[in-house]
Amino acid sequence: MSKVLLCVDIGTSSLKTAFITPEGNVLSYARVGFSGSGVRGEKQAQPIPFDGSLWITALQKAFSQLRTDSPQAELLGVCISGNGPTLATESGKVLLWNHSIPSHIQEQVFKELAPTLRSSIFIPRLKLFQTVFSRQWQSSSVILSGPEYLIWRLTDTAATILPEQRYTQAYWTEQHLSQADIDKKKLPPFVSPGTMAGGVTQEASTRTGIPQGTPVFCGAPDFIVALIGTNTLHPGAICDRAGSSEGINLCLAINPTEIIQNYGIEGLRILPSVIPDLWNASVLLPSSGSQFSALKRAVAPHMDYPHFVEALLRDPSLDKKSFFYMEDIALKVKDGFEKLSLLAHLTGTPLPTTLCTAGGQAKNPRWLEYKSRVMHIPIETTTCPDSELMGDAILAYTHMGLFSNLQEGAEKLVQTACRYE
Repeated sequence: MSKVLLCVDIGTSSLKTAFITPEGNVLSYARVGFSGSGVRGEKQAQPIPFDGSLWITALQKAFSQLRTDSPQAELLGVCISGNGPTLATESGKVLLWNHSIPSHIQEQVFKELAPTLRSSIFIPRLKLFQTVFSRQWQSSSVILSGPEYLIWRLTDTAATILPEQRYTQAYWTEQHLSQADIDKKKLPPFVSPGTMAGGVTQEASTRTGIPQGTPVFCGAPDFIVALIGTNTLHPGAICDRAGSSEGINLCLAINPTEIIQNYGIEGLRILPSVIPDLWNASVLLPSSGSQFSALKRAVAPHMDYPHFVEALLRDPSLDKKSFFYMEDIALKVKDGFEKLSLLAHLTGTPLPTTLCTAGGQAKNPRWLEYKSRVMHIPIETTTCPDSELMGDAILAYTHMGLFSNLQEGAEKLVQTACRYE
């Protein structure tokens, strides 16, 4: 009988889950779409009705499938991650991260915010939620992110997952909330990733099938768990998180902001790492995957991605627009990699020699072969392409005492599956 964690990541249009063992083996995997939600990968012009109960239903279906595939697995706990800027009330009213707000409302809300508050990840989104869904905001005692909502529904524990103490300014302080006229009582206290929120309640067990009392651990925002799940946790490590959007991420030992300014390097986002004293530099391609998906749907709606890429590489005239767009993505990733390699050189960071890829694009071998040829660098994938799930496992197993810290956990559990060059 294998011991496992149920690792859960809430995506935009689906819930991804896996049973992962303490050795990092994915025993079984299930992905369930949010049926009837009207959600798509592309940005929406108007908020589409979405209810948090869809997450509960998807979790029940996914857990049932995992149990069918691995009936002898011994469940040690649950760890949940997902997109942070997605917000939910206790009644389940949800504002997804990619639901745009009508421009006149957005402009008015931003105009009323102090300039120092506009760079926060959450405060502008909270104010938009408060404005667009004012009745639900007023009646809700708590406001939670997507993964925090699901954790709360399973355990009755409300918490805000703060990736690392240096993220406080990017989230909120009491002063920020006061300036923005946001009731601080609606926002649960900060906890660290990996914290055990509590056990599955009887009601939640009835709804999901997860045994009552099963420990539930706080994951982290999807961006953070993806870096953990690719072992991008030591200086010089680099990964390409590539799905509907794409982000190339480099781990650094120092804050490079001053160097970036001195050398005039543009297009980089700098955030703290989940590891204290380390930093993360990113190059973002906001819609690389979703735009390619739109092209494929128009040209070859019934063909899967690997065969579509194979067909384009064999005969670019099949659809020149799609081929040139595919080439453009690879060149932009190459440019991002070179920009981050320059930053590594300027900061005295070990130069990256391979690129670890995770996400949906990591499941397309022909695409990775092509990308590697264009970039002139080897590309590797891991045994768990949905790296958020492996990041969840590392967080929970570390909290359970299997590893002394996240870096040790990632070194032991993140394993290379394939190498393309």
